[in-house]
Amino acid sequence: MNLPNKITLGRFGLAILLFALLVWTDTCTGPAWESPALAGAIFILAVSTDALDGYYARKLGQQSDFGRIADPVVDKVIVCGALIFISSAEWGQHYVPVWMSVVIVAREFLVNGLRGYIESRGVAFPARWDGKLKMILQCIAVPAVFLVRSVDLALGTSVLWLWHLSEGLAVVFVWLTFVLTVVSGARYVQAAAVVLRTRGD
Repeated sequence: MNLPNKITLGRFGLAILLFALLVWTDTCTGPAWESPALAGAIFILAVSTDALDGYYARKLGQQSDFGRIADPVVDKVIVCGALIFISSAEWGQHYVPVWMSVVIVAREFLVNGLRGYIESRGVAFPARWDGKLKMILQCIAVPAVFLVRSVDLALGTSVLWLWHLSEGLAVVFVWLTFVLTVVSGARYVQAAAVVLRTRGD
């Protein structure tokens, strides 16, 4: 197995570690602030290494079908899994309600399904700039939510400005993520409809 694919599998291992932490620690109920802080750190490490597998695949000439498929799948597992865990916690529903997670996950399934179908017909259907921006916002929103949970458990409202700042950042980035997720998803569907109509499918 080449280096880029090892990095991809390593990122998947970090996702499993993140989910195990969320399941087996008191991240949801408290009182330890370290658990959500560690969860946020693992999430950041997992998503920040996303560019490495692609970089080394191009640099070493080691692009593969496995990497092309596995890399975006691992991205979706990390982000969607974290959002589901957050929205399953009573405290997390304040920032990421269940219906929001359902919409975000459904969008990912829909776009991936359309891309797979179109590319199976021999037509390129690459990621769009708004889809990439959506991913960046997701990668900021999730640790922002873990941050506000850590601040809440560690300090409560004793440092009121810090609590308001962390909560404000979490709310803003979650809603920016949601809006762009819906908008970019609609644009993907529109682009897919044009491609399919042109081919007569």
